[in-house]
Amino acid sequence: MEHISEPKFILEYNRAYGQMIRKERMKRKLSLEDLSSGILSRTALEKVEKGKAQWTKLTGDTLLLRMGISPEYFESLSSGESLERWRMREDICLLVPGKAELVVEKLEEYRKIYSKREPLEEQFLLKAELVLMLLQVMAKYGEAGEQGRSVRAWEYAGTEMAAILEKAEQMVGCTVRKGWERHLAKLCLSPGELEAVLLFGAALFLNGRWEEAWELWQAVWEYPQTHGWKERAMALILPQAAILGIRQAYASAGFSDSLAYMGISEGDMAARGQRALELLRRHGCHCYALPLLDALCGLDAALFGRPEYPEQIGKFREMFREIYGWFGYPGYRIWQGISIDNTRDAGTVLKMLRTFYGKSRERAVYDGGEQIVTPRHLEKIEKGMHKLSYENYSRLAKQYGKYGGWHTPLLETDSVDVLALRQRISTLLEYSDWEGAEREIHKFREMVDEEYPKVRQELRFFEAAMKWKKEGALRESLEMMMEALHCTVPEFEDRDMKWWVFQREEIMIASDIAELYCKLGDLKETKKWIEAVLFSMEQNSVRTGIHICGYDIVVLGYSDYLGDIHDFDCATELSEATVSKLLQINRINCIRHLFYHIAWNAYEAASEKPERRESLRLKWRKAFQISESMADFMYDSRMRALLEERESKYLS
Repeated sequence: MEHISEPKFILEYNRAYGQMIRKERMKRKLSLEDLSSGILSRTALEKVEKGKAQWTKLTGDTLLLRMGISPEYFESLSSGESLERWRMREDICLLVPGKAELVVEKLEEYRKIYSKREPLEEQFLLKAELVLMLLQVMAKYGEAGEQGRSVRAWEYAGTEMAAILEKAEQMVGCTVRKGWERHLAKLCLSPGELEAVLLFGAALFLNGRWEEAWELWQAVWEYPQTHGWKERAMALILPQAAILGIRQAYASAGFSDSLAYMGISEGDMAARGQRALELLRRHGCHCYALPLLDALCGLDAALFGRPEYPEQIGKFREMFREIYGWFGYPGYRIWQGISIDNTRDAGTVLKMLRTFYGKSRERAVYDGGEQIVTPRHLEKIEKGMHKLSYENYSRLAKQYGKYGGWHTPLLETDSVDVLALRQRISTLLEYSDWEGAEREIHKFREMVDEEYPKVRQELRFFEAAMKWKKEGALRESLEMMMEALHCTVPEFEDRDMKWWVFQREEIMIASDIAELYCKLGDLKETKKWIEAVLFSMEQNSVRTGIHICGYDIVVLGYSDYLGDIHDFDCATELSEATVSKLLQINRINCIRHLFYHIAWNAYEAASEKPERRESLRLKWRKAFQISESMADFMYDSRMRALLEERESKYLS
């Protein structure tokens, strides 16, 4: 990798990110004030666009999401403190709504530890408080009646209703300027902020202001489409809107007459709920999936127009209940506005690169002949105890040939369209649509510059994948995969590759290399590659407990290897542990494969340990049935067909 010159190695993240933000902002005819309002100053955003400013992941992701762009196209760095804050917010999410007393304690702890907070952080904390208040008043007084009026008990709840509305107004106002209710469609808001607006609407509804509540709900529902959001961003808000809409529409015994003036019928509401569910299915998401399925199952089956649909959503609801019950995961929880499964801890990255190249801290702190930080300061940075400026990070990382490369888009481009096309090609390859993949790869070639290493790597990877999956040329594909990997990864030589900080595409390629070795019968190389990549990835999870994107794919390869050496119990435990981790992020694409691996390994273990057959039989049947249902949920007809062929083996 050292032979690649700095200018050709990579576009700096700040510059690429800033160019993308500016290009997308201009495309949408947004002013600097429009996009930055409530979360940072106009001047700060201008510096971001010019690549001259540092920002937190929470702010950076929200800027993208305000334009309906998924941040998953970027790998990013965060300080140890930022990740600790995210972890504490995640703990709150997992407690709301089921454990109110613990939530209150956690909220107090968060405010005490982090007295200086971003507006988005404060909005999140108020959102958690408001959800608890709404649930408490519902439990105390029952559902609001038709058109916002209710049973007599509600007449005595005026003070509590007013407090809820005041809290809701405060929550939205953290990032949204005053007077927002009158022109919501003209504002630039992220899914998390729109969720705050939905909760404000719920507060209006409980206060008897049902007409205003429904107008706000309708505005939120239409917002993503009006603003041209990508589907993946829509999936972060429409399920919540559908759930709230259905619940409010049926708050009394029948369908609310309060919707009549808006021209929304029961069929319309069912269609919106169905649309939200289909978004989750197409993108392999489970954010608010169970409450949405509950809401849909409560509707009249005749509203869906398809006789089989009510039965199908009932099956999906039972599937998610089974999964959440099995792993003790709260199917009812709130979600943060951002995810960190594509985020690296800056200190851990520096520590791993330093270890990979065999440098002491005393040597690593020098940039040429000049000391950047002290060895003691570097130690604190590596432990997440001190923040690091972007300039100093770049200088420290440059000696390893990274040149800021941990703060880049997944490809060296400032085009969202190119990044979306790359994602589409990956999906077509996953579903073995060779004709479609070849067509899209041709488009991709015409839109990118092969001078950049990540672009070159991606094209070589696509070629290798086609050579393997379509033609079955394993040895040739392995050579091509190695070539693709070393576009951005140095030759390992005598270095321990487990300390290399594998980036997202490198993880996919290294995982495929391990699988190819396995198929070629070289289990020693298989083990070496998989264990190195897993070790590397696990270092990043120390502060958060969440494994970064791609971990589940590597585990699937490791499970295959463990099955080949007949370590079925270890393979089953690893797959189960990975499902538990995967549930903590929104997208759960690989979960259907993980459950099939659990079924396969439990079945094989029973053949070697007949005394455990009955308990293992319960496990493999349950896992196999979940795998089938999840394949249906994600429209994976290819996997569903394979599973149907094997039903007699696992379900008889």
